[in-house]
Amino acid sequence: MGASAGRAYVIAAIILALVAALIAADALRASPTQGESTGKWEKATDFTLTDIYGNTISLKKFKGKVVLLEFFSIHCPACDKEIPELKKLKSRFGAQLVIISISVSSSDTDEALRDYAEENGIDWFIARDTAGLADSYGIYYLPTIIIIDGDGYIRYRHEEFTPYESLKSEVESILGS
Repeated sequence: MGASAGRAYVIAAIILALVAALIAADALRASPTQGESTGKWEKATDFTLTDIYGNTISLKKFKGKVVLLEFFSIHCPACDKEIPELKKLKSRFGAQLVIISISVSSSDTDEALRDYAEENGIDWFIARDTAGLADSYGIYYLPTIIIIDGDGYIRYRHEEFTPYESLKSEVESILGS
């Protein structure tokens, strides 16, 4: 085999390995989150936040319900695209599902978030991340959605936009519907 053919073979092998790694990473991103050694679901970090209307919310307050955390910013186009998907979920599941949108941007003030909620017809909890949850939950992409079961375990995690059908299927699997 000539030198140029050998290089082409090596480059092709590297490209295939990178594609395989990207596919595997994408599959993990949307898969259920499990603890490494116990084989059980990872316990969600509890928190207490004050929402944009001055109400105190905490994860433990919603024990027994499915909780969807959406980490977002009002300056994130993909986050804007997620709003209709979350509205459909809220409409479909009602009181069985608690949605909490958590802004991770320091420029998102309570006033700006109230305006954003009003402009977009958001009628679920919105709070600023004053408890360092972005670090606790390892948030690197916006939006990131984390779905927590009624016992407080993280069951699903999505980074970037996630369509309604995927979220609906996951909530149904937790509820047993």
